[in-house]
Order: sequence, then C-alpha cells, then structure tokens
Amino acid sequence: MHTLRRTSLPLFLASILLTGCLPSSCNRVEPRAITPADSTSRALAASMPVDTLDVVFLREYDRDDFENPRTVLFDDAGHLLVADSRTNAVHRVDPAGDIVASTALEGSIPYLAGARGDTTWVFSPAERRVHTLVGMTPVAAEGVDVGAGDERALSWVIRTDSGFVSKVLDDADGNRIAFHDASGTVQQRVDLPGPSWRYAGLLRDDGLGTVSLSGFLPYIYRATPAGLDSTRLVGFDSPMLARTLQFERGTTEQPPLLSGSAAIAGDWLFVLNMRPGWLHVDVFDSDGELAYVLTQPDPAFNKEYYPTDLAVRQVGERQFELAVTIIEPAPGLERYTWTMPQR
Repeated sequence: MHTLRRTSLPLFLASILLTGCLPSSCNRVEPRAITPADSTSRALAASMPVDTLDVVFLREYDRDDFENPRTVLFDDAGHLLVADSRTNAVHRVDPAGDIVASTALEGSIPYLAGARGDTTWVFSPAERRVHTLVGMTPVAAEGVDVGAGDERALSWVIRTDSGFVSKVLDDADGNRIAFHDASGTVQQRVDLPGPSWRYAGLLRDDGLGTVSLSGFLPYIYRATPAGLDSTRLVGFDSPMLARTLQFERGTTEQPPLLSGSAAIAGDWLFVLNMRPGWLHVDVFDSDGELAYVLTQPDPAFNKEYYPTDLAVRQVGERQFELAVTIIEPAPGLERYTWTMPQR
C-alpha cells in the first residue's frame, strides 16, 4: 500500500439559553441536515465494527509544570515527549507513564515540531523560534521566518529532513505554507486560497512530504513546493457535521471542531475524532477512506473529557502504539496498543 497521496481552536459547542418563553416555544430543534458527501461518509462509518484499544497506562499528573499538555510525540526509544503550553515545560515520559526528565523553555509557549534520535525540536509561536533540545538539554534556538503579520495569526512548524515547514493563517498577510531551510529562511511558499478556518490544524510529515490537517472539515491537504492537493476523508462522521453545514450557510457564527489532531504511522492516517465524552480514533487508508474505528475500553459519556493531541507509531507489521494528551477532567496522558485485525 502506498503512502497517503491524492490529487485532486477549541471545541465549539453552542449552548441554548432560553428565558421567559412559553412551553410551546421552548422546544428548539437542532438542525440535522448534512451534505450528500457527509451522508455517504456517515453510512460507511455506521457499517464499521469498532475495535477496542488495549490500555498501557492512564495517568493524571498533579504537578505545577503539567497543566496544559497540548502536543505529544514518540521518540525513537519509545518514550513520549509532551509539551505544556501553559507552563512552558517539555517532559519525557517512559513507557510506564513516569516523567523521567523535564525542561523549561521560559516564555516559549512550546509546541513539539519533531524528534529524531536524541534530538527534539520545539516551536515557539510567541518567539517565532525553534528550540533544539539534545537529550532534553536546550542547545540552540533558531528564528523561523513566519512573517510579521497580525498578532492573532495562527502558526505551526514541523521539522523535516531538509529544514522546516510552516503554516500561517493570517487575515492581514494571507494564508500560506512555507518551506524553510535548516536556518529557518523561506525557500518557497504556497498560498492557501479561501478563508483561513478551512486550513486550521496541525502539520505532519509522512516521510515523503507535508500533510496539513483541517480541524473543522473532513479534509487533509498535501503540500509540496509545486502546490497543494486535497483529499476528502471518506467515512469521517461526527454528530457536529450539521453545525458545519449551518456555518457554511452563514446561519451560525462558529464552525465546530471536528478533529483535534491526527498522526501518520506507516501507510495509515489516525484521526482524533472529537466526540463529546470519550476517545474516538478513525483510521484511514492511503486513499483517504475509513478502514477502522478505534475507541477506549468501556466508553461512556463524560462531558468533561477533552483530548488535545494524538501520537502514533508502528511497532510491528500490524501493531501500533497510540498516545493521547488530555486537559480535562485533569491534565494527563493516555497510552494504548492496538493490533490491526485482518479484514
């Protein structure tokens, strides 16, 4: 199977507050209409069996430097790297769930940009720099040219074999993906047409190129210096798809967050599907079609459950390890294993 190719901010849940109405006028009906493409995806998702992940650990961390874990990665040794955007800390967590090393990058608001060997790269959107850690010790900080633009611009950076790739969503200066050399200098830029909300989401590197995620639409984008290709995720279903359509029609003010994160492992795209209360991960094949649906053991509704990021690595022909960072009901980290069934 070939690698994903195809040519072609916080979860928003609107609340209803009605006061002083008659009983007959208090029965508001939420819109249920979705697009034909979403209807096809919903039917495919409904036909899929759900696989249960095996728990390695579920940990909450009661410490001052673990308050808002936003990004997580596996390192080459199988440890987890977690960056906390509130305390400016980067943690290394062993396979048992114990924090074995921590580093503070004061004022950075750190987001993990990549890890290879004993080296970790951490992007600081506040400083517009990438910090290099070797063995969890900061050794360098390179500026990354993501443009001046508006202070409210959203930016993401990942490390690649040739340097860095950035994505900037900026109403003042335009939306773009840029390819940088190892010094952070822009070598080439690809514009992202249309409104910025369509492209809001993390960047991932699959070894062959850059995959740009969309948190608010069931799409991924493959970016190269030659341009941008999109792939619709066939089989992606969410109870919030009707809200997405309402937003596109202009009848609601905010789009709902459909996917908080995604990770690429081998030939598979794992998508963190934001469900109200439990862990739900969709696995898509190289054509962007749903192949597996994963969940935690004994899923139950918990309105406070809020995952923020997903990391996946392949450890065998059909064996995978998954890690999820959690900010609610308490800051924590979950680690699972999964054996892909033959179908």
